[in-house]
Amino acid sequence: MQFALLVNAAADSAAALTALQTAKSLHQHPDHQLYRLFLYRDAVHLANRFAWSGDGDQAGACQQWQQWVRDSGIDAIVCVGAAQRRGLVNNEAVNNLAEGFTLAGLGQWADALINSERVIQIG
Repeated sequence: MQFALLVNAAADSAAALTALQTAKSLHQHPDHQLYRLFLYRDAVHLANRFAWSGDGDQAGACQQWQQWVRDSGIDAIVCVGAAQRRGLVNNEAVNNLAEGFTLAGLGQWADALINSERVIQIG
């Protein structure tokens, strides 16, 4: 069974870590496939490679998400509109998008909806 995961949770919320655990579980389950991860609204901060690296929950969530996306090779899309409104960009002048994440539009989310049997939204 294929799943699409929409994460709206802010990086400093407990829901961000719940979403990460959900994504990991779906990815590791032998009968399930995480077709696409889509970060939307304040969840786009999870993909900021310059996220503060102190002891706070926000930094921990960002670092954990970024490491998992990098290691898993999952299709991790960051909504380009939400990212630009929050200062997250990927161009020649400025690149603060973490490795493994891709900026894309809602068309990628629509594709995930078409190609997935189930949708989970967290946040």
